[in-house]
Amino acid sequence: MIVNIKNKHCIEIASKLINDGEIIIYPTDTLYGFGVDATNRNAINNLNLLKKREQMYSIILHSISDIDNFAFINQNKLDYINKILPGPYTVILKSKKSSLSKLVNMNSGTIGIRIPKSNFILDVVKKINKPVVTTSVNIHGQKSIENVIEMEKVFPEINIFKEDLATNSYGSTIIDLTKNDPKILRKGDGEIV
Repeated sequence: MIVNIKNKHCIEIASKLINDGEIIIYPTDTLYGFGVDATNRNAINNLNLLKKREQMYSIILHSISDIDNFAFINQNKLDYINKILPGPYTVILKSKKSSLSKLVNMNSGTIGIRIPKSNFILDVVKKINKPVVTTSVNIHGQKSIENVIEMEKVFPEINIFKEDLATNSYGSTIIDLTKNDPKILRKGDGEIV
């Protein structure tokens, strides 16, 4: 099923699918992403099977104020994060014990956090009141798929929520904030701040 995010019921549809343990494909401010309930071990297992790899995942949170529930953060880091989020960035922080499945960060002690400038997925996260795993739409080792028609061919069993804007993205800029100074791990769409 493909649902345009202009559909007035799209938030309810996506929220129900995620709460039911389903995988969805959704737009962000960078690439489209696979999303599942970040607290649901079975859903993340299914995502690993779909991507043909076990990997660490980042999560989408509704707002900066939610970060403290999942990661250790001080005022300096918070000031920096407030400059870049919401936006095309993933920040890596030291993780706290939380409701997240252990499959999200695989006991790494860190967590990747995204708050995209993308109302659709932020509204879904707010409605279900829990984080959503985010990862690019591809099978491990292959290029990210940016075309919705291609996504439907490769992943016909996954519900796709699409927007009318064309994507042309390098993904999010990943910034490690686990130490005192920010360290760029990957340059993506976000400018270096």
